[in-house]
Amino acid sequence: MQEGREDYFSFVNSELFNVGPMVSFVWKNDNGWSVESVSKNVSANFFYEVDDFLNGKLSYAQLIHPDDRTRVIQELKDACMNKKHAFTYEPYRLKDGNNEYRWIRNTTTILYDDDQKISYFLGYIFDVTKTRNNLLQLKEHDEKLKTAQALSRIGNWELNLQNNNFFCSEQLYKIFEINPKKIDLSYNACLEIVHPKERKLVSQLYLNSLKNIEPYQAQYRLLMQDGRIKHVEERADYYFDKNGKPIKFIGTIQDISERKEIELELKKTLSFFKSHQLAMDESSMVSKSDLKGNITYVNENVCKITGYIREELLGKPHNILRHPENPKELFVDLWNTIKAKKVWKKILKNRDKYGKDYWVDTTILPILDEKNNIVEYIAVRHNVTQMVHQKEQLDKIANRDTLTGLGNRYKLLNDIQKSKQGALAILNIDNFTHTNDLYGYEIGDDVIIEFGMKLVKFENLTDFEIYHLQADEYVVFHPDIDKETFYTTVSDLQERLSRVVINVKDELMTYDFSLAISYEDKEKLLASADMALRIAKKQHKDIVIYSDEISLNSEYENNLIWVKKLKEAIKTNNIIAVYQPIVNNKTLKYEKYESLVRLRDKDGKLNSPYFFLDIAKKTKRYSYITQVMIAQSFKKFENTDKEFSINLTIEDILNRDINSFIFTMLESYQIGERVVFEIVESESIENFEEVFKFIAVLKEFGCKIAIDDFGTGYSNFEYLMRLQADYIKIDGSLIKDICSNKNSEIIVSTIVDFAKKLGIKTIAEFVENKDILNKVIELGVDYSQGYYFSQPKEAIEE
Repeated sequence: MQEGREDYFSFVNSELFNVGPMVSFVWKNDNGWSVESVSKNVSANFFYEVDDFLNGKLSYAQLIHPDDRTRVIQELKDACMNKKHAFTYEPYRLKDGNNEYRWIRNTTTILYDDDQKISYFLGYIFDVTKTRNNLLQLKEHDEKLKTAQALSRIGNWELNLQNNNFFCSEQLYKIFEINPKKIDLSYNACLEIVHPKERKLVSQLYLNSLKNIEPYQAQYRLLMQDGRIKHVEERADYYFDKNGKPIKFIGTIQDISERKEIELELKKTLSFFKSHQLAMDESSMVSKSDLKGNITYVNENVCKITGYIREELLGKPHNILRHPENPKELFVDLWNTIKAKKVWKKILKNRDKYGKDYWVDTTILPILDEKNNIVEYIAVRHNVTQMVHQKEQLDKIANRDTLTGLGNRYKLLNDIQKSKQGALAILNIDNFTHTNDLYGYEIGDDVIIEFGMKLVKFENLTDFEIYHLQADEYVVFHPDIDKETFYTTVSDLQERLSRVVINVKDELMTYDFSLAISYEDKEKLLASADMALRIAKKQHKDIVIYSDEISLNSEYENNLIWVKKLKEAIKTNNIIAVYQPIVNNKTLKYEKYESLVRLRDKDGKLNSPYFFLDIAKKTKRYSYITQVMIAQSFKKFENTDKEFSINLTIEDILNRDINSFIFTMLESYQIGERVVFEIVESESIENFEEVFKFIAVLKEFGCKIAIDDFGTGYSNFEYLMRLQADYIKIDGSLIKDICSNKNSEIIVSTIVDFAKKLGIKTIAEFVENKDILNKVIELGVDYSQGYYFSQPKEAIEE
């Protein structure tokens, strides 16, 4: 055995053993693994001197990371007790000569003497740090991929064309609702879940693709075990080797069920919106056709809109008017529907005799005889071209700030929602009110415009979006950027803006800027940046980056004060309603009133809801305040002939307690025909069906619906029509500067024109002087509301 050991030592010190990434050592089994022989590769790879091991300066056991040492020793003991001749440890960390820990894999051979007692250990060490890091990185990437697939509801599959192995991602099992522990998901197993009517088509696409080595894309349905239908979209393509030979067939499958439902809902809404509202204002285009679709009759309006004379149309198929952009599938659906004796409705884009495009809201239905057989088809169309163009114009205006032309709040919120993880900064001009006070608002607006133009023209902002939210505030936003780069860019921007010289009334002026930055989740990105700006202003800091700590510190004291005031006001019945008149612009009579909430403190001061309404929501007192407002308003107007309005949020409508309370009050007072509910806009309505049901019941009581703050924010005409509005309250931000801002005038004029065509009355908010009143009357606004007439009061002013 002694001779064998010497052979090991000789092998360890040979040149052959000291080549490559492996290091080795031999140690005795006494006094904590003292080393007797070490290969030169130890020094080369771990930066130790060989003699440091041999003279006892280094103990191998002490070089093992403390968190791994107990396990490694136990594994060695277990191997010795089990009389193993060789074994491999689980990877552990070993300190090198630079005092850095590196991951190693150690394979140890145990040498026994003639009496089968352990004599020596021979260790082979491989540095696996890079390999382990790569594996961890791959694992991290795999987790990110799984998360992304789950969020987007996309799964993937892969067919290895060399060995026919088929792989499915975890998300794909979820889409097909198959338990991976019970069934291995093959393509055939997937095919079994495809809707029977589409299974053959999907199978043929897959097989043809394999045969012709061509990618494909398809949308189809899945039939789940409980009878539910899912809509999915599949895309497939190939990977090729360097010789152009296909080696992998890969595909993705995305659950698009929600998208399909939304598309269907939008189509129904658009059809309802554009057809029913224009029926009273637009003349009908009527035509008839035989069973083959050839035109047999047209009225005069068809000729007027299309440019054809009657003789040019009779006997021709309707596709003489068809626009080339319309897909063939559209007309396949049309024929399938009307042949099934059903009514077909769509908004169609057509082209007239001279190549000009126009839009028509089309209804086509079959005419049946007494035996229920189809004898001909009739089509009724309404020209909705102007509405389509106006909607396109309003959509463009809705995304732009009227003063600077930069993106507005609505566009910013949409961009934030579309981003991955954005970074946002608010730039605020310090003491800008001094400019307005000294030189007037027109000069102030010029300064705002000038800075907006500078921001757009600055280099290094190519990938950034610039917005003007209000007054002296700008926003810089990037949808996906690292924090350091964003901070460097916006802080440099702040410094450069402070050096910009502006000519104000022949005086050269510069301005300082406060900068607030947030990297929070997109749901609170803007709000948190705004909070950081308030801290910057309060503490006179140039730059503040939002964190939870400053949020708590800045708001805590104020919240406590208003929580106390709110509790006291509720206890002493000092949550009160005040009323502001709404004036008929033709007669200047106070015809209507809006109910507004105030909090009366112990000094008798009436406080705006700005100070306490958010606190009420956070402390779960908001529902109580809403019910108090409703009760006081009904009581106030019970014995008058005046119409009055009450503000409701979408959250109020969906709150069952408030919902029930409103219906109870309407039944008790029986004055529903004089009640207007103003719907306060929010970013989105999650549950339109519940809102529709609520509004339908209100309409049964004779109530009316008004849309508040229309023209900015989230307002759009689709929203308007879905809520069956009777009034539009034009947002005060458009009204207050309507005499000096041409863009505001254009927007208001467009809204009024549109509303009149739909039979909806308009109300201008923030009418604060006679000039504004004259302008809104000139533009045809029906009613006005503002401090020019009266501030909100507890008494009803006649």
